[in-house]
Amino acid sequence: MKGFVLAGTRSGIGKTTVSMALMAAFENVAPFKVGPDYIDPSFHKFITGNKSYNLDLFLMGEEGVKYSFEKHRRDISIVEGVMGLYDGLGNSLDNYSTAHLSRVLNLPVILVVDAAGKSTSIAAEVLGYKNLDPRVNIAGVIINKVNSEKLYEMLKEAIENYAQIPCLGYLKKDENLSISSRHLGLLQADEVEDLKDKREILKREIQKTVDLKRIEKIADINNSQKDWDIFKNIENIYSGLKIGVARDRAFSFYYEDNLELLQRMGVELIEFSPIDDEKIPKVDLLYFGGGYPENYLEELSNNEKFKSSLKEFHRAGGYIYGECGGFMYLSQGIKTLDEKFYPLAQLIDCSVKMTGRLFIGRFGYVDVNFGELKGKAHEFHYSTIDQVGNDERVFKLIKNDGREWLCGYKNRNLIAGYPHLHFFKNLDILKHMLEGAKKCHI
Repeated sequence: MKGFVLAGTRSGIGKTTVSMALMAAFENVAPFKVGPDYIDPSFHKFITGNKSYNLDLFLMGEEGVKYSFEKHRRDISIVEGVMGLYDGLGNSLDNYSTAHLSRVLNLPVILVVDAAGKSTSIAAEVLGYKNLDPRVNIAGVIINKVNSEKLYEMLKEAIENYAQIPCLGYLKKDENLSISSRHLGLLQADEVEDLKDKREILKREIQKTVDLKRIEKIADINNSQKDWDIFKNIENIYSGLKIGVARDRAFSFYYEDNLELLQRMGVELIEFSPIDDEKIPKVDLLYFGGGYPENYLEELSNNEKFKSSLKEFHRAGGYIYGECGGFMYLSQGIKTLDEKFYPLAQLIDCSVKMTGRLFIGRFGYVDVNFGELKGKAHEFHYSTIDQVGNDERVFKLIKNDGREWLCGYKNRNLIAGYPHLHFFKNLDILKHMLEGAKKCHI
């Protein structure tokens, strides 16, 4: 089996572009993304034709990332890192970073560095990354945004001479190779009209300037994990249970492992669209994941038949779970940046307003207390609570710096809030909801 981690020296270095190029260049690729990102995996899936899976040590634990990696490996596994190689939660080297993950999975790292404004100093940069943690196997370097082959040869000589790490090639500086950005991050894959053309351009360019055979040799690993299947004991324990999953243009942020774990537990998943459908499906629990509801407010607000069907399910005692974008939809409504208010599901006694910037005060990893149950979560949102009502809040979130707050609005059998839960480290919370849905069959 083959596999490697593609890491960067910092955010914005071009990891996603280089990752997409490499995923296009190899056959039968298993794509992965370090961290809680939902956007990059959609690009991976578009490029490879295969689902991309998140590998997050904080949200999944060591055994969880080993399980996902082993379960989904193909001819070659390409793991795209997050931020800079060593960036994570705090300054420990065991901080859930890309470097930390590479050690847990015993994978070689290919480091992406930027050619802009550098000469011999690029060797000092690479050497620093090599020496910070000698346990991390930085097996090669790819240089991004290179103006000429002559420049590449000079940078290559410096890196190999002083850092003694092989340079595997480069991608030239070309705006046509990059992906556009917007306020919520990268565009989703299905929103990039010329992505198919970009895929072919990236594949062609990387075949010209990167030594793919050498990468294959670096990626030739033999480190299959023993006893990686940690979920054998819960297989089919919820056979017969049906969960409706909101999945359309407004709701697309789901960890693939979450959905597959539910199926392994015996749950039947039925997709539905709050934009296009007139009523909810006949299910035991409704799952509203994250996404971009703020971009489809007219359609969501005007679909009165669907909202009526949803309210009837709620009144009858049906179980509903929503996170981030799903929570926003289940609220009274969303106020846009221009102060226009769109009424939505109106099942939670609060409303939401868009802010146009990341809500940094509650951004990042958190520990979750749900009564006596413990879990892990991640928050990332460009909105905040506007009007707060009296609904009970059942999640207590705790940051590593000691800050804590209540969230997770509860109204009858509905629970919804900003945190995204990965079920691997929230299995008790998941079982609590599934048991409730099982007992309260609508």
